[in-house]
Amino acid sequence: MTWFRTRWTAFTVLFLGAAILTVPASAAKLAADLSRSVVSITTGFVGSNVILFGAADGPGHIVIVVEGPGRDTVVRRKSRVSGIWINRHSVVFRKAPSFYAVAASSPLDEIVSARTAKRFRIGAENLVLKADGKVSEGQANRFRVALIRNQRRAGLFPKEISKVVLPDKGVRLFRTEIFFPSNVPTGAYSVRFMLVRDGFVIQQYKRKLVVGKAGLSARVFRFAHEQSILYGIVAILLAVAAGWAASAAFGRK
Repeated sequence: MTWFRTRWTAFTVLFLGAAILTVPASAAKLAADLSRSVVSITTGFVGSNVILFGAADGPGHIVIVVEGPGRDTVVRRKSRVSGIWINRHSVVFRKAPSFYAVAASSPLDEIVSARTAKRFRIGAENLVLKADGKVSEGQANRFRVALIRNQRRAGLFPKEISKVVLPDKGVRLFRTEIFFPSNVPTGAYSVRFMLVRDGFVIQQYKRKLVVGKAGLSARVFRFAHEQSILYGIVAILLAVAAGWAASAAFGRK
């Protein structure tokens, strides 16, 4: 497995390593970046990997957290009524992350204290998910578990912790990859690089990643939202035309 896929990435890592060496000895030394700052969703997009990399000097572990833009998320629970399963209960979570992934150089329970994990929102169980409305704490907890489960099924909250490759000594150049699936939400993402020592985060470095539509899909998306009435009319006309064409083609003897 190669460390880097492009010359640009290799030169950037060398720059980060040089920057680390210029930091005063008393300061924690961590620098990081992304292989690209934009993930473009085009027609036929099937998902994409983004390389997260950097340099760290001195002992410690690396933890990386990627969070998607917060959105109001509705979680529903079905109940059986007169032999029919229907949605009877629902809870809205305000500004819940639309995507959440973690990478670490070692198992989280071995390198991060429970208090630190909660403070820095490391691990899906430590996300701040606030239920809207009058909901008991017990009910809110059940719906939180359901929200995380639903997001994992959709591939938006990967359960597995990605491995951060990190040498043992010296100025250590680390890297990992995060996969963004085809259904990844658009918006501004937060990427937090953390240097962990003795169970505590001693330095945090933040970067931004933008996921957005591009090309034909972007134009269609903007047209649908900016000209919704016209878009609806065009969609109906296209559906009628397609139906007429199919009828004409299969109606021939």
